[in-house]
Amino acid sequence: MIGMPSASGKNSKILSGLAITLVIGIGAVLAPATVGSVYVIAAVAGILLVLASAAHPRFAVVLWLLSACFLPFWVGVENPFYLPASSLAGLLVLCGAFVRNPWRIGRVDTAVLLFCVLCLVCGVVGLSRPGDVTNVMTQWLLSFVVGRLLVQRAGLPFTYRAITCIFSAAAACSIVEFFSDWNPYYGWVVDNTQYLAWGHEQDRGGIVRAEWAFGHSIALGCALAMAIPIVFNCNFKPVFRAALIAVLLGGAVVSFSRSGMISAVFALLLSLLFFSDKEKARGRLAVVLVLGSIAWFAIPKILSVFAEEGRRATISADYRITLIDLIPSMNPLGLAKGYTEPSRGEFYFQGFKSIDSTFVLLGVSFGFVIALLALVGVGWLAWRVLRRTSSAPAISVLAVVPALFTVALITQFGSIFWFFLGMLSLHDRLNPDRKVDPEAPSGLSDLDASLIGTKSSAVSNKIGLVEDV
Repeated sequence: MIGMPSASGKNSKILSGLAITLVIGIGAVLAPATVGSVYVIAAVAGILLVLASAAHPRFAVVLWLLSACFLPFWVGVENPFYLPASSLAGLLVLCGAFVRNPWRIGRVDTAVLLFCVLCLVCGVVGLSRPGDVTNVMTQWLLSFVVGRLLVQRAGLPFTYRAITCIFSAAAACSIVEFFSDWNPYYGWVVDNTQYLAWGHEQDRGGIVRAEWAFGHSIALGCALAMAIPIVFNCNFKPVFRAALIAVLLGGAVVSFSRSGMISAVFALLLSLLFFSDKEKARGRLAVVLVLGSIAWFAIPKILSVFAEEGRRATISADYRITLIDLIPSMNPLGLAKGYTEPSRGEFYFQGFKSIDSTFVLLGVSFGFVIALLALVGVGWLAWRVLRRTSSAPAISVLAVVPALFTVALITQFGSIFWFFLGMLSLHDRLNPDRKVDPEAPSGLSDLDASLIGTKSSAVSNKIGLVEDV
């Protein structure tokens, strides 16, 4: 009598297994004939990646970073709206961000969610273009959530190492691209508007600028610049750290983007000035020597290229300055006055077609209230960095802020920027800006301490709270 239920249970499990196997077998036969084998393979691969991301958050972080640095923006899905490779990867790894991972809302989270809600409201009530709203939600907010929650599971130390390796590899590839005059991604022809916009080479002063998978030299230079403070926070030998920074700087130089090069130098200087005292002097000296060597060889070439560019560069700079004329046309919320769309995909603001400024573009697309919210965030971030109460991701974000006045968040640079903003929010949640007794125990949980890799439970108000990783 005791064994009968056990035998019955085993039989039911066997029957269930046979039924599942039969269903899978029938689906494997019928699905390719119904929707095509390519879609079936893609669906199966997607399911496997979702499961792997849920079980292994570190794998998910690496997957997303690789999609951002090694897949061009024009590889994506167009219907019902455009999703680039980084957004598709973000959707695949999103499950891994929420599995056994509580989200305790911090102040940066609150500001970001308010920003996105305002943008969404503008779209829902018809004040802004649907395409702008979907870009905010599916590229910016999605990347922020990946940087905030997925990194929370994977841990900041591991993520810093992954960023260092992957961005340094992208920088090395861009240097090879420049000297070999070969970009493999131009051959990835896709019949969409994104390829037409980004899938071609750029020249300046008689040379072809490096772009790698970023579709634009400015996007490449600024993205590489954001990785420099992360390298500073990794516990590598000084010579190796200096070599990695040299590669990142070299990648920014061969982009021949003024915004990218200035951001890279700015990121380096901020890191040297505002990291904590535990940063060893010999490490700083090695970096300074590398910077001097690069400057010695690169500056003459850079000056000659921009001298050759001459008038075209001047016209480009003057155009960006005149964009401030759009400020009076901005509404509190929604599209600015004077917006016209002569044909689908072609639009003008007061006669301006290309809005080469993130803050101006926010203002004319969603209203000056949202643009001011972004500027207030920049001011808060600068204050925290100056007080040495921030983190490596905060320095990364602040380093590219000057570039955002002269360029929009184009291609996957926008997703990378918001990913770093997510890491900034995570660090801020774990290490709020507060004055405490360094000998007193903090309120950080064991999980929080493991995420930031602190050697003790004391909360520091220095930028070096995160242990070298």
